Amino acid sequence: MYYHQKLVISGRYFELYKYEKSLKRDFIRKKKKKVEAPHEQMIIDDLIKTEAEIIENAYKQKEKRKDSIYRTRTQIRRLINSNPNLTKFITLTFSENMTNITKANKQFNKFTMRLNYRHENFKYVAIIEFQKRGAVHYHFLCDLPYIKTAELSEIWKHGFVKINRIKHVDNIGAYVCKYLQKDMNDKRMFNRKKYFCSKNIEKPTTVVDDRIIEKIFLEFGLDNLKPDFENTFFNKFVGNVSYNSYKLKNPIA
Repeated sequence: MYYHQKLVISGRYFELYKYEKSLKRDFIRKKKKKVEAPHEQMIIDDLIKTEAEIIENAYKQKEKRKDSIYRTRTQIRRLINSNPNLTKFITLTFSENMTNITKANKQFNKFTMRLNYRHENFKYVAIIEFQKRGAVHYHFLCDLPYIKTAELSEIWKHGFVKINRIKHVDNIGAYVCKYLQKDMNDKRMFNRKKYFCSKNIEKPTTVVDDRIIEKIFLEFGLDNLKPDFENTFFNKFVGNVSYNSYKLKNPIA
C-alpha cells in the first residue's frame, strides 16, 4: 500500500505534507551489511582516498547531523504540543561543575523517580542544555500541581532549582525548542539522547489514509482555515513536497 500525503496532529496543531511521489506504508530501510576487509586492504583504501573524497564525506556527515537535529527538534515540538497541560517550566542545575553527561543523566533519572513517588504519574519532557562553564543543566516541562521551590530543591538534591509557569505563549513546543538551537550542535551531544519524557506522555498522531484526512479536515473546518505557514521543498526520495500547517483557536476537547 502506498500514500501520497501525511497529516500529523499534535494537540491543536495540524501539519499536512503532500508528496510528488508516493511513499510505501510501513517501509523499513534495510541496513547495509558491513564487509570486513583485510587489515592490509583497509590501509590501502585509506591511502588512496583523495582530498576531495575526504571533504565530500565530511560534508555528508555535517548534513546528516543537521537532518538529525531538525528531526529531533520536530519530535520535541510535536510531543510538547500534544500535551497542552505541560505548563510548568523548571530549570535544574548542579552546584558542582557537572560536565559528565552520563553521570548527570543518572542523577536526573533518580530525580524523576523520587518525584514520581510523591506525584504519581506526572508527565514531563526534559532537554539538556550547557552553561557557559560547560556544566549540564536541564529544562524540564511538566504538569505538576503547585509545588514549593524548596520542596522541589529537596527532591532534586544537587543544586539550584527555578520554577516558572508558562503564560501567554502561543506555541509552547516552539518556545521550548529554542533552547536546543546551539546545544544540539555541541559535540558532546553526538550519538546521545537529546531529550527525555515520561512513558505516559501523549504522542502525536500520524494519518496517511486519504479518506480519514478528508474527514478530519471537514470535522475541524481546516479547508476554510488559512494555513499559519506554507512551504514547498525538494526531497530526493519523494520529489517536491508541499507543507501546510494549521492551528485551531481552541484545544481539541
